[in-house]
Amino acid sequence: MASFSVGEAATAGFGLVGRRPLAVVGWAVALVAALIVPAILCVLAMGPAFAQIIQLAMSQKGGEPSPEMMQGMLQAQSGMTAFNLLYWLWSSFVRAVFCAAVFRAVLTPERSAWAYLRVGSRELWLTLLLLVEQVLAMIAIFVIALVVALIVAIVAVGGGESGHVAAIATAVGGCVVAGGVILWVALRLSMAAPMTFVDDQFRLFESWSLTKGQGWRLLGVALLLVIFVLGLEILVGGVVVGLLLAGGGSLTALHGTGAIETFMARPPLEILRDVWPWLTALGVVGALFSAIVQAVFFAPWVVIHRALTRET
Repeated sequence: MASFSVGEAATAGFGLVGRRPLAVVGWAVALVAALIVPAILCVLAMGPAFAQIIQLAMSQKGGEPSPEMMQGMLQAQSGMTAFNLLYWLWSSFVRAVFCAAVFRAVLTPERSAWAYLRVGSRELWLTLLLLVEQVLAMIAIFVIALVVALIVAIVAVGGGESGHVAAIATAVGGCVVAGGVILWVALRLSMAAPMTFVDDQFRLFESWSLTKGQGWRLLGVALLLVIFVLGLEILVGGVVVGLLLAGGGSLTALHGTGAIETFMARPPLEILRDVWPWLTALGVVGALFSAIVQAVFFAPWVVIHRALTRET
């Protein structure tokens, strides 16, 4: 039976970061441009509408909300709904592009142009896969939650005086079992993305046969990835705290009673002038962290796929 090394697979992302640091920097820059800039543009576009709603709310003196305020809220809500849908589609596409870049860096390291970033059929198939997986996951979670809630209700009604205790125990047990089932299915389908990239075709349930007998190893990789990401978050948190402490001397205006309110009441350009160095530093740290996490998370699965398909 084909197999793979849990340790080698789980640490593949760190090896990739060490071998291709410039690619990671390129991913960080691309992440900022692809995800943060659209969000900023949305804030700039919808900011006046929200400011108008706030002004109407502040001018409201009790009673029912005015028609103008309700109309503004409905327009803002519809705008945010449309933006959330578009941003979900766009973020899935961006994630697929970076997933493909990591896969390409592992499988074909010589194709390093543009930090392995491409936009082609593989990226589009991966985008479709991510969207389908998210929709199926939401449906599955909804159905499982509904079944667990139904069972808990039946136990609570039929349990008599001790029904609430039995219901709590059933709910806890049901959540544990449901979580285990969802995790097991996710691990069995974990080769879908590498298969989609390599075959340049949509692949999902084909992963089931490839991961047969590999459940415990896949679980080991997943647990190690969780530990690694938590460790990175702690490290980045320390860096952020250091930056905030370093910026304390420059942001003395925030000290004292009511200082924050006074600071925020200043013109936006003045506020930006005072905080932009620290916002820039935090942005650089956040972008690099996101790029490293992309490599650490995506690389193991394509390494596992390569090992399993090489021996079959």
